[in-house]
Amino acid sequence: MKPVSRLRLITYLTVFLFLQVKSALSATEPDTTFSASLRLVWGLLVVLGILFIIYGLMKKKMPFLHMPEKGIIKIVEVRHLLPKKSLYLVEVRGQEFLLGAGHDRIDLIAAIDQKPKGSFAEILDRSEAEIPL
Repeated sequence: MKPVSRLRLITYLTVFLFLQVKSALSATEPDTTFSASLRLVWGLLVVLGILFIIYGLMKKKMPFLHMPEKGIIKIVEVRHLLPKKSLYLVEVRGQEFLLGAGHDRIDLIAAIDQKPKGSFAEILDRSEAEIPL
C-alpha cells in the first residue's frame, strides 16, 4: 500500500468514526452539557491524532529535520538527486566534505579546504576580478 493511500484511508476512517459518534449523540437526546463536552473531547482527540500521524510521517520521511545541532559532525546541506541518491555537504571540526550517498554506500567526492570569507558581495567582486575579460 502506498503512503498516500494509507493517509487517505486514515482520513476516511476518521471522518466515518466522527460521523458515527455525531449521529449516535444526536439521535439519543438534544444537546446537553455532557454531550457537548463529549463532542469537544472527541474533536480534540481527532485533531491530536491527525497531528500525531503527520508528525510520525514527517519523522520517518525526513529524519534530517530532527537531527540535534550538538556534536562534531554537522550536515550543512543536502541535495536529493534521484530517489535514492543524494549529495551531502558535511562539516567535521571546521573542515567540509562533499559526500555522495547511493542506495547502499557513501563516497567521499571532495574535501573542501576553505570556506570563502566575507560577505556575498565581497566574494562576488573577488571572483569577477579573477575572471579575465
